[in-house]
Amino acid sequence: MRILRKENYIFYQGERFQVEFYFTEAGKMPAKEYLEKTSLDVKVKLAALVKYIAEHGNLFDITKFRMVDPKEKIFEFKPMNHRFFNFFYKGGKIIITNAYMKKSQKVSKKDLEKAKTLKKDYISRAKGGIYYEKS
Repeated sequence: MRILRKENYIFYQGERFQVEFYFTEAGKMPAKEYLEKTSLDVKVKLAALVKYIAEHGNLFDITKFRMVDPKEKIFEFKPMNHRFFNFFYKGGKIIITNAYMKKSQKVSKKDLEKAKTLKKDYISRAKGGIYYEKS
């Protein structure tokens, strides 16, 4: 099990929220790895969305950010035709779990299920004290 250093997984620290990439026990970050393979346009647009919500605390434009699973409280950032699943966690955190390229009008069920699984893993490891490095 690897516990990553903050500078590896924190995407943006704002006034209202700290936005992080989820990482596995092996240190893999599915959403960050996906983002690194996208175009500069996608990177810039996602960074702008993340910065806005982290600084202002909300983003009410559903063409840019919306809840896709009310029961599990899973949201998605929507830069262009890419989707980045995320959830809010206590302590002012937004955790970006995974991403995919949108190919139809519907949310990818497979990728949404993966987001739910990663959220459960994050919560279990964070509550168990084995997710973050000890300061």
